[in-house]
Amino acid sequence: MLLSHPEKPLFNHLQNVYLIGDCILKQKKTRFKNFSEDAVRQLNMLNLLTHDLGKATSYFQEYIRDVDISPLKNDEKKRHGLLSGVLTFKIVRKVMEDECLAFLSYMVVSKHHGELDDFKNFISVLSGDEKNINLLMKQFESIDKDKLNEVIKGLGIDFDISNYTANEFKEDINYLISRKVKKKVKKLLGFETFLLVDYLFSLLIFSDKLEAIYSSENMSIEGFIEKTIKRPKLSSDCVEKYKESLEIKNIQMANWRERAYKDVLRSVENLSLEEKILSINLPTGSGKTLTALKSALRLKERLIEEKGYNPRIIYVLPFTSIIEQNFDVFQKVLGTTESNVLLKHHYLSERVYKWEREGEKEIYSDAVSEHLVESWDSEIVVSTFVQLLHSIFTNRNRKLKKFHNIVNSIIILDEVQSIPHRYWNLVRETFIAMAKYLNCYFIFMTATMPLIFSEENKEIYELARDKRKYFAEFDRITIDAGRVSEKMTMDQYKEMLLEDIYRYEKNDFLIVMNTIRTSIEIYSFIKDEFEDEAEIYYLSTNIIPKERLRRIKNIKKSKNRKIIISTQMIEAGVDIDIDRVYRDFGPMDSINQTAGRCNREWGGKKGVVTLVNLVNEDHYDRPFAGYIYDNVLMEETKNALSGLERIEEKEIFSLAEKYYKGLKDHGSDESQKLLDCIKELGYREAFEYKKEDKNSQVFELIRQEFKTVDVFVEIDDDAAKVWQEYQKIKKMKDRFERKRKLNQHKKDLYMYVLSLPEFAVKKQVDIDEKDITFINSEMVFNTYDKDTGFMRDTEKDYFF
Repeated sequence: MLLSHPEKPLFNHLQNVYLIGDCILKQKKTRFKNFSEDAVRQLNMLNLLTHDLGKATSYFQEYIRDVDISPLKNDEKKRHGLLSGVLTFKIVRKVMEDECLAFLSYMVVSKHHGELDDFKNFISVLSGDEKNINLLMKQFESIDKDKLNEVIKGLGIDFDISNYTANEFKEDINYLISRKVKKKVKKLLGFETFLLVDYLFSLLIFSDKLEAIYSSENMSIEGFIEKTIKRPKLSSDCVEKYKESLEIKNIQMANWRERAYKDVLRSVENLSLEEKILSINLPTGSGKTLTALKSALRLKERLIEEKGYNPRIIYVLPFTSIIEQNFDVFQKVLGTTESNVLLKHHYLSERVYKWEREGEKEIYSDAVSEHLVESWDSEIVVSTFVQLLHSIFTNRNRKLKKFHNIVNSIIILDEVQSIPHRYWNLVRETFIAMAKYLNCYFIFMTATMPLIFSEENKEIYELARDKRKYFAEFDRITIDAGRVSEKMTMDQYKEMLLEDIYRYEKNDFLIVMNTIRTSIEIYSFIKDEFEDEAEIYYLSTNIIPKERLRRIKNIKKSKNRKIIISTQMIEAGVDIDIDRVYRDFGPMDSINQTAGRCNREWGGKKGVVTLVNLVNEDHYDRPFAGYIYDNVLMEETKNALSGLERIEEKEIFSLAEKYYKGLKDHGSDESQKLLDCIKELGYREAFEYKKEDKNSQVFELIRQEFKTVDVFVEIDDDAAKVWQEYQKIKKMKDRFERKRKLNQHKKDLYMYVLSLPEFAVKKQVDIDEKDITFINSEMVFNTYDKDTGFMRDTEKDYFF
């Protein structure tokens, strides 16, 4: 008997993988133009049934019977990916009579244990290296064909391998890499093929991994299939019920939010389901989160009723720091903690999957939980932009295993202005293709809508039909931009702040700086002057997350006068409401985000946001904004604000439009290069960073301009216990248990971890190149200030 895993028949594994992957595909509706629905289903079926045929070699069979001590453990002859891929090519070509589809299957199957490669490399691996051909021939000749034929026949595949000779196999390899096949496949390349390959790859790797995990845990595959077919039903009415339970703090704001909410819902009810790229463009504080959730749930109901498929909802935000608050709201709205209904996923989230079956609550094992969480196997997923976009623009196996759950989904992108301008065109073309071929719906949500899509050209449909009216009605703040055209030194700024804080003695203040250095300088100054008259808070990524969260919680709770000094991290959805905001100059969307913290709840008096243009006297009056932001963003912001001294809230909408129009005119070479790679199936070229090529521009949503290192700060006894536990886990011999424990411990660990520029850290402590750098309790005094965080050595170190 041929085995696929220790003590598991190859036949059983292939059949189970097929049952899982086919069941998932049957729940989906795609609209590929060059590939019929029947062709996609048959292609998927053959991939699933044949993906491990290469395990039939005598080398693999000898290895799998004694995994731990087999002499073949590190021998390339036991590998099965490439051989399986070539055999799949042969079978698909025979069964479907299509070389192009057969080649796509060869790509998917040959890399199902690795990362997707460039199209050209799938040919060169068989044409440029005689070693690979010789290995394949040796492997093929070692197959027990009678046993493998029994497996193939049992799976219902119309292919007799018992009469398939080594010469024929060699001829098929030569045909696979022939000019004829290459020419045919190249004609088929493009966005549609890119999305199909990702979809088929995702279905295979998810099903393969799930089958292996379920089998090792003695869990029933039928249970997963039942769960996939009988998905929980969600009613959009749950949002109304939750809203009724909320306390109304400001009747004017509550009425306004309700109007906007109903306006958006009317649009969803009347929406043509061919409109798949949508937006909710409303001012800050207008209740967009609940409005978007209700809209997505209602759209989900309509698609079930009218189109016959059940989309998942994916809600993404720019930062992990704001996921928790939105996830908590969704839990309350849905009234459940079951993971198959609502799931949270980011790099620090716990990998626990729990659900209720026939009245009994069940928590899955760590291996199953991790697989299902990382694959987004839930009705509603709350995650980050990084997780979403790096699961679309990727060649990585681990990232692509969730792609099939992105297919047919409703994707809400909250604070969509966070997508860098350099990727606008990439996102635009990709989302259009995903809407067209994968039946994905997108809801872009923000107070300042970037021109990724043009409403004017009907590329995007606005659900808040009266949005201009809503923006015109808001009168919560005035932006004082009169000082933007003048350079201001830090000493001048301190004088201005001193005067204003004394003058407006009953107001809370938020002072937002562009660099760590300037934020600490202003904090120290304010603390010396006003510590006895107000609560002084410092917020930045220079202090450990545990302390940041504690301070934000205290800011929200406190009824006393507050003065908050922060870097731009305050823009990341930190839900506070302040009377007066001061901000060093930055891009338009950053200014708007900071302004959203001012008079958010429309209190009695109008809030004021004051902009200044701070310069570094020690560096030829260079603006501090220049150390942080792109010149293009700064120039377009200056153009948008040109000639304006006082800006009312109702004018922000048109200013943002002007700013984004200016940005759009700049275009992006980076987007175009990535689009060209994607259309040519250049997976590695587009998505895999190459150290040897410094000009390589792979997709990277959050670009690090300098190398960073993770630093653990043993600031107190709790931190010491967390670090000790981490050391204990690292010493575990069982790698699966070690990984499980690390996943459980990661959230606690990273509460004390800072991500800092390497050049700043190495001046203070010895960097651990292989692990998190550790600052012990004795070193803390000289390296970490309890108020302002990590101590930098030189001026340069404080800019970032």
